[in-house]
Parts: sequence; structure tokens; C-alpha cells
Amino acid sequence: NVTVIEPPKEYTLKVDTTEFTPGTTATITASIYYGNELGQEIASNITKGKVTVKVNGKTLKDENGKVIYAKVVNGTATIENYEIPDSWKEGSTIQAVYSGSTECDKITSEKANITIIKEEPIFTTESVTAKAGDKITLKATITDNGKVINTGKVVFKINGKTVKDENGKVIYAKVVNNTVNVEYTIPDSFNIKDYNITAVFIAPEYDSLANTKTLTITE
Repeated sequence: NVTVIEPPKEYTLKVDTTEFTPGTTATITASIYYGNELGQEIASNITKGKVTVKVNGKTLKDENGKVIYAKVVNGTATIENYEIPDSWKEGSTIQAVYSGSTECDKITSEKANITIIKEEPIFTTESVTAKAGDKITLKATITDNGKVINTGKVVFKINGKTVKDENGKVIYAKVVNNTVNVEYTIPDSFNIKDYNITAVFIAPEYDSLANTKTLTITE
């Protein structure tokens, strides 16, 4: 008979939550597991002790600067509604520390890499109806999870041609409080028809964004 020696069973601690979106709130959990690598289960019998969580070596604190201690209930500790700061980047590390109790010795988890999930900003422009020769306002708006945006520039294109001022220079409109307004006089040469009007947003911290609506020229 061949004797199979299983690896010894032991308690381990793992951070269960590793994906975060800066600027949003998250529920962060860490669990105590029992068993070997072949069959780990949450140690649901453990209901004593507390867990602290570290990101990049710094222990998480509440808005008053106090260390957050999460109680272990049925093997799992939970920190609710933690606001994820912009300082958490891709490749930051997260680690949990269990204080220890009469039920289980102190455990420190391995460091896990954080994955940053970016919320896609929403960028829109508006359709316009006017006559050739009219002065119109080209508008665009960017929203990003409630942030106030005063960065980046917008250019407008009509049927692929970038809108320029009377001196032939491209109009780069700065974003102010998430919006852009550009006054533009429609050339007399425009025919009575629909044109594509495209706004393009360019900013250092964002990918280039574009949105297309319709410019309708009437009689």
C-alpha cells in the first residue's frame, strides 16, 4: 500500500477584496481559512479577534484618523463603506493582520496586488439646428463619478474638419466645471443639410474621448 501524506492543515488569512475604483466606496473583506492548499474552507468557527488592513504598509484609518478594527464574524472580517483614495494605484499592495484570540493565533496575510478599475467618464456634445451665417454655441460636457473637472481641452469638428477661429487658428476650448462652450459662426458656404459635429476631449489624465451629434442647417 502507498501511504499518501497530506500537507498539514493550518489557518491562513487572505484579503478577499483586491479590485477597487478610486473615488468610490468599497466593502473590504478578509477571511481566515482552514485547511491545506488542496481544500481550504473559511474557518467559520472563529468569531473572536479583530483584523486590520494595510495598503502599501499603512494601516487603514477612519475619517477621524483612528485605526479601523474589523471584528471577525464566522471567519470573516468586513470594513464597510471605505472611501478609496486616488493614491491607490495599480500594483499597490493590500495585506490583512489578525490580532489573534483564544480561538486562533495571530496571522498576517500575504501581500496581494491591488487591481484598479477605472470608471469610464461620460463625454457628450449637443445637436444644433441653425442657418448658414448664424452664430451658434457648441457645447460639450464631461462627467466622471461626480468629480469637478477643470482640466483638459475640447476641439470641435464638423464633418471631420476642425473648427477654427476667424484667424484660421484651431479653437482649443478649456474645460471649466465639466463643461465647454464655444461660439462659432457658421460659414455662409454651408448647404442646407445635416453635418456631423464631433467634440474631442483631450486631457493628460484621461484617454482621448469623442462624441458625435448632428448640425442641421435649415433655410
